[in-house]
Amino acid sequence: MKKRCARITDLSAYLDEQLGRRKRARVQAHLARCPACAATLAKLQALRTDLRALPEPTLGFDLGSVIEGRLAALPRPAHGARRRAWRQLVPVGIGAAASLSFGLLMGLGLTAGSTYQALPAATMMAVFDPVAPGSLCLANTCRLEGLVK
Repeated sequence: MKKRCARITDLSAYLDEQLGRRKRARVQAHLARCPACAATLAKLQALRTDLRALPEPTLGFDLGSVIEGRLAALPRPAHGARRRAWRQLVPVGIGAAASLSFGLLMGLGLTAGSTYQALPAATMMAVFDPVAPGSLCLANTCRLEGLVK
C-alpha cells in the first residue's frame, strides 16, 4: 500500500521550523524517500529566498508625522458648539417619544375590544400545509375560518 505524500502545509511548516519533534521527524523521513516532496521543498526554499531578496519599499517620508500634522491642523469645535448640538437633538427626541407613544396608543386601541380565541396547536400548524396550485386561499385560511367562531 502506497503511503500518502506530505501535504504542502506540512512542508511549509517544516521549512519554517514550526513542527513538533515527532512530526518533524516523520516529514524528514518522508523527504528522504520521496523525490516529489523533496522537489516541492526545494521550490519552497527557492521561493522563500526570492521573497527575502525583494527590495523593501520605502515612502521617503514619515507617514505617521504627516497624519499627525493634518489632524492637529483640523479645527476643534468650541465648547459652546457642543451645547448647541445638544439643543438640536432635543426636538428629535421629543418627536421620537411622541411617535412611540402614538404607536402604543393606536395598538392598544386596536386590540382592546377584540375577542381573541386561542386555537388548538394542531389548527395553528395547518398554516404550514401545502396549498394546491391555483388555490385562492392564502396559507389555507379558508379552512381556519370555519374553526374560529
